[in-house]
Amino acid sequence: MEVFAVPDAVKQHPKMCAGDITFVSYRETGSLLKNMVVFNQYAISFVLNGQKEIYRSTENTVIKAGQAMLIPEGNSIIAEHSPNRNQYHSLVIFFPGHLAANLLDRHHIALDKALPPHNGDSFIHFSSTGYLNEYLRGIQALIATGHQLSYPIALHKLEELLLVIYELFPTQLVNLFSRNRDSDKLSLKSLVEKNLFSKLTLDELAFLANRSLSSFKRDFEKTYGIAPQKYIRDRKLEVASAELISGKQATEIFDAYGYENLSNFNTAFKKKFGVTPASYKNTATLNVLQ
Repeated sequence: MEVFAVPDAVKQHPKMCAGDITFVSYRETGSLLKNMVVFNQYAISFVLNGQKEIYRSTENTVIKAGQAMLIPEGNSIIAEHSPNRNQYHSLVIFFPGHLAANLLDRHHIALDKALPPHNGDSFIHFSSTGYLNEYLRGIQALIATGHQLSYPIALHKLEELLLVIYELFPTQLVNLFSRNRDSDKLSLKSLVEKNLFSKLTLDELAFLANRSLSSFKRDFEKTYGIAPQKYIRDRKLEVASAELISGKQATEIFDAYGYENLSNFNTAFKKKFGVTPASYKNTATLNVLQ
């Protein structure tokens, strides 16, 4: 899987650049395949057509047309595609984090005030509003005509957008730009547990943890005392066993736990528990009735 660094990786798309602020009209055919993307700046991505599936270290979500996301610097895994004949289309604004911090300071919004607990790097996912739709139309028109903004105007347009987001999500925005946050202290356990059912490969988990695969495996075994493949497989089977007891059938759940077919799920389940899923379910039901 190729690794892309943005905004450099999208420089061939129509855009307006002013210093360290970039407005990009991004169009691609899109696919369901995931890509590893390194965000060297913060980004605000508005999906105009199609949808973007994005994984961060401890959270993942889908952004649909009419929605947007403020994405911090760092590693993400992204899949973008369009459900119709038109290309996937988004408008993305890239900027360094210090510009947002400076804006909040000027408006006397304390970045070091007490904040709710925050676990790992996050993002802000929101729906566009009438005001934001007009904002986007104006930016798209400027890009389409090849207009070049001066840096003061580009900064003004960015700050206008950030203030709108602040009015919608004040605590979350302060959290993202707080000087007290240190994403390097992200717990490896948090990353693993949050992505246990995301069907990410070990390579992809290592990328989100900002580690090489060998470092990820080494740190994982130090943390858990077991190889990552075995831990993830066993944890999934433990959760699957609880679903069987609750009334689910193996045919309903095998795919959700990462198995291509029922036979593979049955084999793995029997290896861990000593019985097939059907026998396990029947035994558990009998124990409840007795």
